[in-house]
Amino acid sequence: MRCLLVDKIISCEPGKHITGIKNVTMSENFLQDHFPGFPVMPGMLQLEAVAQLASWLAFATSKGINKAALLSVASIKFKEFIVPGDQMLIQVALTQQDENGMVCNATIRVGETVKTEIRTIRLAYEAVAEREAPDEAQAYFDFLCGTAPLGAYRHAPVRSL
Repeated sequence: MRCLLVDKIISCEPGKHITGIKNVTMSENFLQDHFPGFPVMPGMLQLEAVAQLASWLAFATSKGINKAALLSVASIKFKEFIVPGDQMLIQVALTQQDENGMVCNATIRVGETVKTEIRTIRLAYEAVAEREAPDEAQAYFDFLCGTAPLGAYRHAPVRSL
């Protein structure tokens, strides 16, 4: 099973920060067991959403050459539950980078309420070409940013009736 946990990128300034959205819906399979009768977004999946968004920041910063993989986290503070119906606003700020990777801090909000804070997230760069087709990664990034559609219809000619 693969969980794509970034629904939309709403802002990105390469080399500085990225902001994305994850809509938490009851139809997500991980909520069926976490917890029965009281579904909440698992903390590890919140961290995964942050790591995925940070990887898109690495992608944008490197002009499509690298993504990033999570190495370590210094601290996570879960302040309140995130439940179905919530829209997570995920903000990732780059604090350090070198040729091997980057360090970020992140905050997850629902509305104006801070739900989770993650500090000193260390990520290692990985070449996009070793993980996936670079043109497909670029197409998905453009889709998440709202600058291009995704899928077969993208190249389909318009037919008149």
